[in-house]
Amino acid sequence: MAEFTRRTITTIRAEFVIPAGPYGAAAAEIGKAWSVAEREYRAVYGLMENDSVPDNAIVFRPGDDEIVISFETKGPQS
Repeated sequence: MAEFTRRTITTIRAEFVIPAGPYGAAAAEIGKAWSVAEREYRAVYGLMENDSVPDNAIVFRPGDDEIVISFETKGPQS
């Protein structure tokens, strides 16, 4: 008899979107969004304020007229 388990994993991506014009986005606005993303990441994963965030946890993606900073959380649904 085969033994296996079925899982469904739900992924939630938190996105922080910074508008960018033809010359890019202001560093200050990127810095603000990045700080909030790190703060929320720490809260979601139960890290303390001074704990480091893993290098690959928060990513930056370019869009046509925006920069998107994001992180993902996962958890079993059923």
